[in-house]
Amino acid sequence: MKDISNKGKVNRFKFLLYFYGLFVVFIFVYRFIISPELPNLILIAAFAPLFGFMSSFINWPVYILAAEAEEGLLIKSQKLFSKKQTSILVTKYNFDSYFETDHLHIGLNVLDENDKLKKHKVKVSWMRLKDLRALEEKLREINPYAPVK
Repeated sequence: MKDISNKGKVNRFKFLLYFYGLFVVFIFVYRFIISPELPNLILIAAFAPLFGFMSSFINWPVYILAAEAEEGLLIKSQKLFSKKQTSILVTKYNFDSYFETDHLHIGLNVLDENDKLKKHKVKVSWMRLKDLRALEEKLREINPYAPVK
């Protein structure tokens, strides 16, 4: 199995944010330095795209990397512009079941090193559909009879 990653989709969003930031800086420089007699209505053009990003602020992008490792699956996640990484090793010995979540996540009940059941949410909203299906198929291979609790 090749690694499952959503790096391209998240990076597109990151560069779109960079481009939007440059656009806002350009509008402010143009309005206040180059052409100060311009009406303030031009500033609305700088902030109008912000309303398009509102849903992305709630559903913030997360890098997901799923790779095969030691008879199981290693799932790493990292939020955009964050250094903190979380990783889960899902094997046939520690993957117990799924749990109900919203449509943006996959909920996994995984046993930790002390044999206590821990709930992990894997954010899949920024994954392509074929990568999401591949991840679900790999989880089904690990434990085909995992119930939903």
